[in-house]
Amino acid sequence: MSSKTVSVVSRLASQSRRFASLRETVGERDPSLLYEPKFQDKREFPEYNTINVRIQGHDFGSLEKYQAYIHKTAKRFGFSVSDSYAVAAQTQKAITYKPYSTVAESEIDLPTYDRVVRLTEVSAPRFSLFSQIIRAHIPVGVTMTVKEHEKADEDSRYIPDQLLKQKQEELKALDDPNVRRNLGWE
Repeated sequence: MSSKTVSVVSRLASQSRRFASLRETVGERDPSLLYEPKFQDKREFPEYNTINVRIQGHDFGSLEKYQAYIHKTAKRFGFSVSDSYAVAAQTQKAITYKPYSTVAESEIDLPTYDRVVRLTEVSAPRFSLFSQIIRAHIPVGVTMTVKEHEKADEDSRYIPDQLLKQKQEELKALDDPNVRRNLGWE
């Protein structure tokens, strides 16, 4: 073979290598997209700012379990649980009377336990289904309140320190010139 024919053949071979096959030009295909196209869902739904789910009941054990259930369900729905806490228990006195008299038969102290689960990033369509599910699974004797978060909810979380408030009032009273004069400071 002459050198011209060898160079022509090698040139044709190098040109054919430059052209990609049809399979190479198409690239890798996802098998799930073989028969159905992929649809991009670009809908945007409104979101609630912060939602408080407050549960109250007399039975501590069932209240704790139900709080854990709400927490788990919120995570499954994709909501962010920003806070989950207990509020101080309130005790109420119940008095039973003897029949047809005003004489007390017994006194019972009923503690009411209170738990709050605070949710953020709550989409409106999912929230309606979430609230229906947790209402369907509410234990006997437990009451539930669902509302948007307010400043008053945060304030009710903390127990006021009476001694601290009393001392603060005494310090404010010391600023009064009459009190300072009576104490002999001026």
